[in-house]
Amino acid sequence: MHRVIDIALSGHGEPFRLHEDAYDTLRSYLEYARARLGGDADPAEVVADLEQSIGDKLAARLQPDRRVVEMADVQAVLDEIGPVNAGADADPHSHAIPAAPTQRRLMRVREGQKIAGVCMGLSVYSDVDVAWVRAIFLLLAVVTAGLFVLVYLVAMFVLPVAATPAEAAAGRAG
Repeated sequence: MHRVIDIALSGHGEPFRLHEDAYDTLRSYLEYARARLGGDADPAEVVADLEQSIGDKLAARLQPDRRVVEMADVQAVLDEIGPVNAGADADPHSHAIPAAPTQRRLMRVREGQKIAGVCMGLSVYSDVDVAWVRAIFLLLAVVTAGLFVLVYLVAMFVLPVAATPAEAAAGRAG
């Protein structure tokens, strides 16, 4: 049994009936659009136009004998419309609705470690190649007359350990 939710989209007199997962996806997309358009001159008007466009495309996809909008319909329409890009800093290649932000956590990583996995963990945390992290760490150790060797030793004992880079990226200690 599917839960069905009625929604009204701007410019459409009749409400749309959506399965709950389709509704959640559409709601997330529109909330993301509102957040991205916060600095726009008239974000409410842009979101209303966006809702109308989504409604037009959903209405075109629905056949007379089908009354409920499914997840595949919503996803196809959102893929067709594309991402909401606001301002010059927007990424034109970003097509996904971002997931809820996760708390990143610095960890040591066993897989690929040379000494204790601190540089590997910094690499995963900062999304910088591990070779660069190691080179920078060595350079800082030389420039600071060994102070960063002490920092490395402290990090060896303080940071939690993850077995793989994937576990570290997910913030799970192994």
